Amino acid sequence: MESLRYTFLVFHLFGFAALLGGIFYQVRGKDPVTDTYMVTSAVVQLVTGAGLIWTRISLDLSVPHAKMGVKLALDILVAVTALVGMRNKQIWTFYTVATFTAAAAVVAVVWK
Repeated sequence: MESLRYTFLVFHLFGFAALLGGIFYQVRGKDPVTDTYMVTSAVVQLVTGAGLIWTRISLDLSVPHAKMGVKLALDILVAVTALVGMRNKQIWTFYTVATFTAAAAVVAVVWK
């Protein structure tokens, strides 16, 4: 079970890196848009985050429920906003996804 938790953690970090890397790459361009890679990365974040919580509970490790609730809400906001942005191709969705992604990173690192 511990190896499954680490697998979820690695893929969670891969999803975050893909999402944030794509954001930084597109910011350099003229018209940044939300695309399928952002939706895919957001879904990877959401699924692996839920898997991380599940494995921690299964292993009887402590789970900070308030922090995980905020992270889950932010991950859902990222996924929904990325999906809306992929369909509408409006620039505000790109920057909203970037903001929610940055907020999720801050919560993950700063909140003990």
